[in-house]
Amino acid sequence: MNGGEGENAEGIIPRMVGSLFMKIGESPEHLEFRIKISVVEIYMEKIRDLLNPCKVDLKIREDKAKGIYI
Repeated sequence: MNGGEGENAEGIIPRMVGSLFMKIGESPEHLEFRIKISVVEIYMEKIRDLLNPCKVDLKIREDKAKGIYI
């Protein structure tokens, strides 16, 4: 997901973030953006937050207003 060392070894997360900010940089000045990102790993039926490793064994929830969320 994060990739390895070297310029051509970027994983999907750095590529996605770079592409997102490149598109924002190309947009008209009057537009305003709010960005929220979550990166989780599901392994052996356990969900953990990859941006905050202290959060482990998270639960999937469903709400009529919010939809499905972790």
